[in-house]
Amino acid sequence: MGKKTIVVAGGGYAGINFVHALQKINTNHRIILIDKNAFHFKKVKLFKGIVSEDISDLHVPFAAYCKKNAEFVQGRITAVHPEEKIIEFEKKEGVIRSLSYDTLVLAMGSVIEDINPEQGGVALTNLERAIVIRQELLEMLDSPKKMLRIAIAGGGITGIETAAEAGAWLKHEGEKRGFEPGKMEIVLIHKKERLVSEAPAKISERLEGRLKKHGIKVIYQKTAERFIDHSLYFSDQSHLEADYCIWTVGLKPHPCLRGFGLPLTDEGKVRVDPWYRVADYEALYAIGDCVHAVDARKNHAAPMSCKEAISQAQRLAKILTGDDDVLPSVPHQHSPELLCIGLGPGDGLVWARKWGMDFAVSGKVAEKIREYTWDLASINQ
Repeated sequence: MGKKTIVVAGGGYAGINFVHALQKINTNHRIILIDKNAFHFKKVKLFKGIVSEDISDLHVPFAAYCKKNAEFVQGRITAVHPEEKIIEFEKKEGVIRSLSYDTLVLAMGSVIEDINPEQGGVALTNLERAIVIRQELLEMLDSPKKMLRIAIAGGGITGIETAAEAGAWLKHEGEKRGFEPGKMEIVLIHKKERLVSEAPAKISERLEGRLKKHGIKVIYQKTAERFIDHSLYFSDQSHLEADYCIWTVGLKPHPCLRGFGLPLTDEGKVRVDPWYRVADYEALYAIGDCVHAVDARKNHAAPMSCKEAISQAQRLAKILTGDDDVLPSVPHQHSPELLCIGLGPGDGLVWARKWGMDFAVSGKVAEKIREYTWDLASINQ
């Protein structure tokens, strides 16, 4: 039997880790990774565009991943034809090409939610926006104003890390410009009752304590709706006066999936079985943020996260390199319960649950672990 061609559509965390897992198994298959960009972008470190001028390490050329039996093709996928086992992609504007496969793995991932421009503020959706935020904050620091309040609307992991990193950077820059202690404030807005609700309450309390230590205030059970005339308005008609607003409102499945004619959930995720197969198509699989994969033990769908994408990528690599006629006995299971949160230079919080017990560490050790997981997700080890 000749080599099989496995096409991997998408070079996010799921895509690159799937390619890496296949290479570690030393499969004889031909692997083709396709993405519209020429590089993998470390989306989890997007905040770095705000706090640093050096953002060179956020981009990793796909050539770094496509070694051995893997190759990279740059192009934007425009159509999927499962019956013919062909995808179409736009190599350059107006030029459509086709690519045949034996197995297709959709790893299209997610995009960061944007806001309506009429809502005001700036949404942290891409590196260009991050740079804009940095420039505008620096301009505010250089103005005669000697009091500054920044609102971060969205209390997920991205919001928490952005608040902590931006807070440390602003404090440093403010000191150089004569801001008095206590005249600068970061306020994190969270719509739920506590942070990281997937972890025990004691972990949420510990996290809030670390944020307070860094001068970050958390406001709970408030849904931000718009930022107008230096006021952030909430759904309950109350408001918070602020000088600047950064929106970190979460992720959504890549919108291109809606154009492929595949079975999707209402939110736009691809429906797969416990072995990541797209319904009715034996040679079509999907992993990562773009899939609706249910863990039968917990009866809920996998969250959008790097650790979940990596876990699915490694599992699928084993599935596709095993016996073609026999699927593993263990179906999809969510990744281990683990949280790694960066809280600015020299600080972080790591929580894990194992054997029914909770383990947590904070401070410099947690920061090192968080840095390790960031590198691990992008295969920089």
